[in-house]
Amino acid sequence: MDAIYTIRRRVGASMCDASGRLGLWNTFALFQDAATEHAEVLGVGFEAMRAQNSFWMTVRTRVYFYDRPKLMQPIEASTWAHAPGATRCDRFYRLSSRGVLLAEGRTEWCVYDLEKQAVRPMSEVRFDTSRANFCEDTVLGAPYARFRHDFAEADCALVREVCPSDVDLGRHMNNVAYLRMICDSFNTVELEHLDIAEMEILFCLPCFEWQSLDIMRRSTDYGYEFGVRRPDGRYAALALMRLRK
Repeated sequence: MDAIYTIRRRVGASMCDASGRLGLWNTFALFQDAATEHAEVLGVGFEAMRAQNSFWMTVRTRVYFYDRPKLMQPIEASTWAHAPGATRCDRFYRLSSRGVLLAEGRTEWCVYDLEKQAVRPMSEVRFDTSRANFCEDTVLGAPYARFRHDFAEADCALVREVCPSDVDLGRHMNNVAYLRMICDSFNTVELEHLDIAEMEILFCLPCFEWQSLDIMRRSTDYGYEFGVRRPDGRYAALALMRLRK
């Protein structure tokens, strides 16, 4: 079985931002959907993991944007996984249209044991050995960013509650909702004028329905840094946005 799994779509209106292109957060969502489908092929989809009293948890994600497709443009999102390590699994992505590369992504995953409330060793995860086929190709192989969370109060760019539409199957805020909130700290005109090359996010702690979150944002020499701060003062996520020079 081919180790690379591909989904094919057209960019629908619900996937576009105000510029009429595939939204930044929608790109992350598309990669997440491809990973979800591929996990089913590998025998470790949602129901299979629930039977193991576990679920896949994203640790961090990086996406590099070469270009963003427009409304109704055909796109292909391909994904593959490296062989799992001791407690982590790396997954990679490519987004293309008519043979032109549009974006690449990389995600680090772990498996969370609901009973033990702890990260589970990958050796305990029951992949379907007849279908599990891994690929060692790598994209965006540079080390992940080292984030700082020493934001000042003046860096608060947005205050948002976690709404029911932000909550996923695990009953906490969906990974993509963090990216949407971060992008919401800009207005549409600002977003249209940002030439975004790369976004990366590190997930630290969960957020739950109706929690009030502070979206912290500060300028850097390469773009912006962000923090999603919970009511207890701890950071649920830290992120960056690199702009093209």
